[in-house]
Amino acid sequence: MKCLLLFGLISSLIAGLPVHAGAGDSGSPATDIPTKNPFPVDAKTAKEGKKLWRKGGCYSCHGGNAEGGVGPSLQDDVWVYKPTDTMLFKTIAKGRAGTVMVGWEKDLSSDEIWKIISYIRSIYTGDPSKIIW
Repeated sequence: MKCLLLFGLISSLIAGLPVHAGAGDSGSPATDIPTKNPFPVDAKTAKEGKKLWRKGGCYSCHGGNAEGGVGPSLQDDVWVYKPTDTMLFKTIAKGRAGTVMVGWEKDLSSDEIWKIISYIRSIYTGDPSKIIW
């Protein structure tokens, strides 16, 4: 656990992110998470989401255009978990146990998380028949 915290601290400092990013599990319970993104996947929302993507440093693990790196590609249709809006929201807000994906609920509002999801949706390069959101 100490190694993971140290890794998170070092990664945050390198990426210029807040040291507390993703700390803790407080916040809205999963039952409060809407099952569908309230924002459209349009040019305006995607642009706002991309700014939040860059500001939050998501690119440091997922690549500048979400093509993958330390973290998986978010552009394609190859996902470990079913890529619903709810799953993405929970993963961004709470993090993913056993991985370096930390939760961002203390640093991002629900609306900001949803806009990042709209950005992710806007750059999808996978098979259109596999879209489930």
